[in-house]
Amino acid sequence: MVHEALTAADELAREGISARVVNIHTVKPLDLDTVCTCAAETGAVVVCEEHQIMGGLGGAICEALAQYCCVPVELVGIQDRFGESGKPDDLLKAYNLSASDVIQAVHNVLKRK
Repeated sequence: MVHEALTAADELAREGISARVVNIHTVKPLDLDTVCTCAAETGAVVVCEEHQIMGGLGGAICEALAQYCCVPVELVGIQDRFGESGKPDDLLKAYNLSASDVIQAVHNVLKRK
């Protein structure tokens, strides 16, 4: 997802939208300092993960932000469905995990900022 997020950030820059991409590599322990600092500085967060959004990184970040830095959040991840096998690009499209999905999430979260 880092590649998709970086691709989205490049496209967003062409639209005049500055996006920060941060690689949070562990859910536990969650790097609260980084999450909260980035949220406070940007005023909105889009969490991208190649996993279920419930019980994953997105959920952990939402819990942390609800306690320490309340900002709007959008989640790009698998929406409560079983996994399938396939080619990586096909799976990114099937699960709405592509750079274009990240871009849409950014536009959505900015409307709520």
